[in-house]
Amino acid sequence: MSDTASSVRLFFAVWPQEKVRKQLARLARRIADQCAGRCVRPENLHLTLAFIGEVDSSVVPILRQAGSAIHRTSFDLLLDKLHCWGKGSIIAAGVSQPCGELTVLVQDLRNQLSAAGVRYDTVKFVPHVTLVRNAKREPGQEHFPETIPPVAWAADRWSLVQSRPTPYGSAYQSLADWVLASQDSDEHHRA
Repeated sequence: MSDTASSVRLFFAVWPQEKVRKQLARLARRIADQCAGRCVRPENLHLTLAFIGEVDSSVVPILRQAGSAIHRTSFDLLLDKLHCWGKGSIIAAGVSQPCGELTVLVQDLRNQLSAAGVRYDTVKFVPHVTLVRNAKREPGQEHFPETIPPVAWAADRWSLVQSRPTPYGSAYQSLADWVLASQDSDEHHRA
């Protein structure tokens, strides 16, 4: 077996519920139509918490253990702005107001990964969901608006995800899932 066969491409992510996924997919189609871009497939819409990248498959149990050490409550996101990166070729939905619970989850995850000796992308965390890739802009075309109709998202779980290339783009598979405790049960336990 070659080294390539035992390597996997991994990241941690929050998945939207079906209602939110449909809203984001509609928004992606609308934006892609305006910019001649390619929509991210609805089943691939997610918010990345930490990107691990290509690693040996022997790291998967370490990542599962790191995720299992984190216990956080659910949180609400409000996706209400657009980000354009890569000279405008990538368009993502983001948040105008930071979400403390999400930030703490990401920091806990980064701490666990560092303690386990696992490398990850240390770029500053900017919560976003990539909607469109390969967007093309005509010279002189007006920029997209910064704000979008708000998409409310009650995040209740997160996952360790494997990305596999296919002829139709990447396919994502959850390798481990963790439930975010409801805020009501957290308040009950504190009482």
